[in-house]
Amino acid sequence: MALAVIIPIKDRLEISQCVASLLSIEGVDRVVVCDGGSTEPRCVAALHSLRHLPRVDVLHLPIAGFNKSWLINQGIQYTTEQEEILLISDADIVWNAVTIEQLITTVTTHSNTIACVQHVIESNPTAVSLRRDRYTYRMQTTATEVIVEIVPIQLETQGFSQVGDRPGCGLICARRDTVLQLGGYKEQFQGWGWEDQDLLIRASILGMTIQGCGTVLHLSHDDTTRNQHWGGLEPSHTRNCNIVACVRSLAHQELLGDLPVTLRPELRYFKPITVRLPMTLL
Repeated sequence: MALAVIIPIKDRLEISQCVASLLSIEGVDRVVVCDGGSTEPRCVAALHSLRHLPRVDVLHLPIAGFNKSWLINQGIQYTTEQEEILLISDADIVWNAVTIEQLITTVTTHSNTIACVQHVIESNPTAVSLRRDRYTYRMQTTATEVIVEIVPIQLETQGFSQVGDRPGCGLICARRDTVLQLGGYKEQFQGWGWEDQDLLIRASILGMTIQGCGTVLHLSHDDTTRNQHWGGLEPSHTRNCNIVACVRSLAHQELLGDLPVTLRPELRYFKPITVRLPMTLL
């Protein structure tokens, strides 16, 4: 099965290292770089060089600010039916063959499954991302409803005991038709954070399986990079706002992203959804 990798980007200098790591791996058939209008000279030069590489397509998609979900959705629509597996990558990830193989195997041997990277190792073991407060979700299905609870977590209690280790929920691999059944990503989120968890929650509610596997390297950077095109807001602030937007849409049973979609009958959903937030987000 052919694999296409989609990378949303705007003014990220690490893109060359990320793409180089992907092109060195057998099984990566195409890399689609979705550029939201980079203007930083070194990044522009890097993107220009990437355009001349085989198996790399750079899409010029200038937008105000940086809407990661919209850029990913453009990449999804750009891929073809022959590219049966999609991998969503950030621009600052260094990939390896073992993890790519694990992700592909997971989604090809199990139907209705989304795989995400289980361990992300920071190149700087004291990176600010490791000190940020974190949230995840818990889901309970009863005879009459689904309960989605957003809960705070501590890395060391979740199996991330190695120095510099954290989860990689946003590094998502799935069959292309699985992503399209979900309508891709929701584009309502503003600034950094939670668009990946939103997709995983929606998939879980619709009966899909989420499976973590593999390890990658993240080229660490400070927090100013995360919202550099969103007024320089604190990443935790935009993440928290996006969590609230996510649960509000779930409460209204808005389970599909912004791409056109026709769900298979068994994936249609009618139970009420109850959402619960911790006091720290109220």
